[in-house]
Amino acid sequence: MQLFGNDGEELRRRVGHMSQLAGVRLLTSDNGPSRGVRLIEFRTGTGFIFEIAVDRGFDVGRCEYRGASVGWIPPTMLPAPWFFEDQSGFGWLRSGLGGLNNTCGLVHIGNPEETSVAHYNFPARPTERYGVHDRAALLPAELVSFGERWEDGKLILEAVGRVTQAQTYGENLVLTRTYRAEMGASWFTMEDVVENRGFLPTEHMLLYHINIGFPFVDDGSEFIAPVAGAPDLLFGTADVNDLASWSRFIAPQKDWVQQTFEHRMAPDADGQVEVAIFNPKLFHGTGVSIRYDHAAMPRYIEWRMMGEGQYAVGVEPCTNGFGRRQVKEAGELIVLQPGDRRTYRTRLGIIGNTQAQALRARKV
Repeated sequence: MQLFGNDGEELRRRVGHMSQLAGVRLLTSDNGPSRGVRLIEFRTGTGFIFEIAVDRGFDVGRCEYRGASVGWIPPTMLPAPWFFEDQSGFGWLRSGLGGLNNTCGLVHIGNPEETSVAHYNFPARPTERYGVHDRAALLPAELVSFGERWEDGKLILEAVGRVTQAQTYGENLVLTRTYRAEMGASWFTMEDVVENRGFLPTEHMLLYHINIGFPFVDDGSEFIAPVAGAPDLLFGTADVNDLASWSRFIAPQKDWVQQTFEHRMAPDADGQVEVAIFNPKLFHGTGVSIRYDHAAMPRYIEWRMMGEGQYAVGVEPCTNGFGRRQVKEAGELIVLQPGDRRTYRTRLGIIGNTQAQALRARKV
């Protein structure tokens, strides 16, 4: 939707500065656990606002549409990365999980595991133990650029950051991320380029832990996706043949135990998969959709967490399943040779009834 038309000169005649309508600005959190974290705020002028936490993996933390939060905010309040503890275990749950998106990787995803790192030629450390979902979500980024520009009559909002995951006698992976949005629209794109800048081969795994929360997730909300059959149940209990057990959401439950499903997705003719969380009661029918490249991220995890306070749904496209041994045996483990790079493109946007109906019609 082009709320403001496409005549930049006419818009400039009506405002003192374009930030009256939309823009990008650099802020810093000054209170609580996130004190000191740099934030880049995007406002598109439609009520769609999101913040990139520069020092938290260049991920999106807070995001809202017309005052309604899109992401799940944890009680830890998105703390600064210097509170990241126990990096070989479950410390990520104390400081990492939460906000709209957590980048998981760049070397490991899933639960803590130990693996050989003998190929890094450091006899004192023949193995390494990776913590749950690794380090990327809590690595401070270099801020490369941010701002606005006119392009073909549209005001483009953009920010570029660089996250480096490296160690002596270890990996040297660099993720360069570009966010783009437009004034008058309610979406953003996220393009990641992951490059091995070291001189030794490096294993690579990536998962986007996109956490959708209330009020987009509520009693009666639904998961719309081009699934190819019933999912596999990875954690928890559920009758996977019961559609409602994974595609419908309920009110918060006491003593809820997480459910984790792995879905087989059927891409469209362009090789894309688009999934959505849709609440028919929110603004008379509103949802959030995520579109990604199936070839780059052929696996998909759904985290269905209907607990009190911990009330969220995880949209999690990923490069591979969980369990390093199983991933290797399945031939899914990505090894980046020196200079190799991989590109991942994702689009997140707000949808209404018409778009939701179109997505339902495309289900397999």
